[in-house]
Amino acid sequence: MKILAGVDEAGLGPILGPLVVGGAALSGPEGADPWAALQPLVARKRKEKGKIRVADSKKVHQGPHGLRALEETALAFWACRHGDLPATLGDWFDQLGVDRTALARCPWYEDLSQPLVHVADDGFVRLHGERLARGLREHGIAMLDLTARPVDVEEWNALIAATDNKSKAHFHAYGEVLARLLDAVPAGIDGHVVADRCGGRMHYGTDLRRLRPGARIEVVREEPAVSSYRVRRDGSGGGVTAVTFAERGEDRAFPTALASCLAKYVRERMVGCMNAWFQARVPGLRPTAGYYVDGHRFLDDLAPHLQALAVPTQLLVRVR
Repeated sequence: MKILAGVDEAGLGPILGPLVVGGAALSGPEGADPWAALQPLVARKRKEKGKIRVADSKKVHQGPHGLRALEETALAFWACRHGDLPATLGDWFDQLGVDRTALARCPWYEDLSQPLVHVADDGFVRLHGERLARGLREHGIAMLDLTARPVDVEEWNALIAATDNKSKAHFHAYGEVLARLLDAVPAGIDGHVVADRCGGRMHYGTDLRRLRPGARIEVVREEPAVSSYRVRRDGSGGGVTAVTFAERGEDRAFPTALASCLAKYVRERMVGCMNAWFQARVPGLRPTAGYYVDGHRFLDDLAPHLQALAVPTQLLVRVR
């Protein structure tokens, strides 16, 4: 048996909305390929009728039905992992371990009572979750973990203030999810975590030693496209976990692609809450995804109303 896990993020570049880091871990026979095992249910290269797609979230989220496709993927696998779906977005955030008290300092996150299944067909998502669980069992594969860690604007700005470094702020949540997945590897079992590369960084050894102070960290290679390490447990438990940071990690490993879809879906729902709150108070306001050009357009459209809305800038706009 071997553990295959993946980490990816969504929303590093925008000026509005959260950064979200996703993670997924599966166990199965060495060499097992979840894409192949789930081929009757899961598409990789393009959307196929009756299937969900597991791929780079930017590809899954394309077109007029992109959010629906993303929701089908994220929530079908959540149902596969947990056996059911929570009723509301707030209930789901509770399952994810999101600090809703801190989040509620933003007024657009105060009410999260909207249904979790938002644009997809509820029956399709739940049925697909059951079929995914059955398909994985038939191939001896099990889902060990599925998680997402949002970093909203206020927390992001605090991390930038504390570190004065966007890369370090980024790795704060990235490292939390990576550590959680390393914990998911049982003693005596080998694992491999494929993480999408963090910006232009090439060296991660110091971060891995900080995350695993009791382990032996071996550098395999540190190159522009791929940086690889071995994390060896100390003590009798043994086990070696390979950790690879690679460009287009979501194309290399199924759990990394799944983590990408989950992270993107959480971000889309949070940005949707922000848009809905402002649109309810500013008639005619067009929504935004929060990226640089359109994010500034959104802020320009909001500017005449911000004082009346009493929204602190540090809750809305990233400093970097």
